[in-house]
Formats: sequence, structure tokens, C-alpha cells
Amino acid sequence: MRTFQYILGDFVNALFSTASFQERFNLYVQCVEKLGFEGRVVYTFLPLFSLEREGALFPATPEFIYTDGYPIDFLGHYVKEDLDRYDVSIKKIKRNDFSLTNYRAHANTVGLQPDESHFDKLATQVYGCINALCIPAAGVSGISAINMVSHEQPYLFNHLMAERSALLLQVTQLFHSLVLSDAQTCTRFTSPFLPSLNDTEITILRYVASGKPFKNIQDHTGISYRYASKVLDKLRDKLGGINRDRLLYLAGFLRL
Repeated sequence: MRTFQYILGDFVNALFSTASFQERFNLYVQCVEKLGFEGRVVYTFLPLFSLEREGALFPATPEFIYTDGYPIDFLGHYVKEDLDRYDVSIKKIKRNDFSLTNYRAHANTVGLQPDESHFDKLATQVYGCINALCIPAAGVSGISAINMVSHEQPYLFNHLMAERSALLLQVTQLFHSLVLSDAQTCTRFTSPFLPSLNDTEITILRYVASGKPFKNIQDHTGISYRYASKVLDKLRDKLGGINRDRLLYLAGFLRL
């Protein structure tokens, strides 16, 4: 049997030999299972403008990529009831803390606020998520997050974490870095969060993303500077009040 010291190298070779997100995700899950974890995994991409806006974390229905056995009813409940408000890992991310969150260890050491206790009871008692991890990473376009749940008894899970959490973190960070550096994959996950754009809005965004002086927009598009400015302000409002630089970045990133 190959020892765990070879897992990382095998994973890297396989990961860079494939191009599609789904194949990479499958390879990641296989690696997680080789490390001894249950492989109940969900992947979520959170655009930065989603974190910047007030209100719901998911202004549109997100695309969750998950494995068989992951409690998908919990995902639906999470989005419908805006459970991100009570989620320890999301609170950390919004503080620019991207460290691994072991929910059970956090509850036992740091402790839970009343709203976090509500989230914890729901996850454990209703959906059977006895142990759970969140491993996020930040990129220029958004947050790449892996969540894992386990039905094992805590003492078994803790033993596994003590032995292999460092390698699990390395594997996950490699996966995140590849996903976040792939513009096509990021566009796939970011586009559902954008509002429907009309032809005028697309024309204006394409122009500003080109880097040409905005004051000259009428010369190139026939749209007046004053009207184009109003359109950009409305788009910023639609996206939760993001600043103009972020809006222009998204226009270029999404290749409108």
C-alpha cells in the first residue's frame, strides 16, 4: 500500500492533467477519501461583491457542487433561511480570516454565540452533520470554499484530524489555487449572481472595461456620458452598492 507521503504528489500530477472543474473536483474528493475522510463534500464559490453587499449572502440561487451523501436538504435550508448570518466560517471570512474552521473544535474551545448555537443544533440534530470543516481561500474574483461533513463519532474524527489535517489542508489549498486562477471556472460560478443586462448596459460595461477614457464614451458608442454614468450607478446598486472599480473589474473578468 502506498503511504500517505505519496498522496500529495499523485494528486498534483492528476490535478494538472485535467482541465474541467468537475474532473478536478472528483479528483479532490478521491484524494480526501484516500486520507480517510468520508468524502461528503460541497464546493461553493462566493463572488466578492456578494460578500460586500448588505442582506442575503446569496442574491441568486448558487450552484453547489456536491458529492453523494452530502445533506443537500441542508443546502436548500441554508440559502432559503439566510443561515450565513449564523455561520462561524462565514463570519470569519467577512473578517478576512481564511483559516480552516473545525466547527466542533470551535464550539468546544472558543464557544458559540446564541445565534451560532441555533445554527449548530440545526446542522447536527436535524441534518446529522456531527463534524464539519470549512476550508476557504480568497482570489481576485471571489471566495472558493470547501465544506466537509462527517457522521463519525467526534473522537474518531478528532484522531483523523490530528494525524492528517495538515495534508488535507495542503491538498485543499492546491485545489483552491487552481480553481481561483482559472478564469473560465470563475466565470461559470460568478455569472449567475449578476443581474440580467440589457444591450445598453453591456455596451457601457464593455466600453469602460476597454480602458478608454470614460468621458469619450459618446464618441465610440453614441451614448452620452451623463446617461452612461447613471447606468453604471444603477448597476452598482443592483449588485449591492459595490464600488465602480469592482464593477469595472467584473465587466472585464466576465468578458462581456
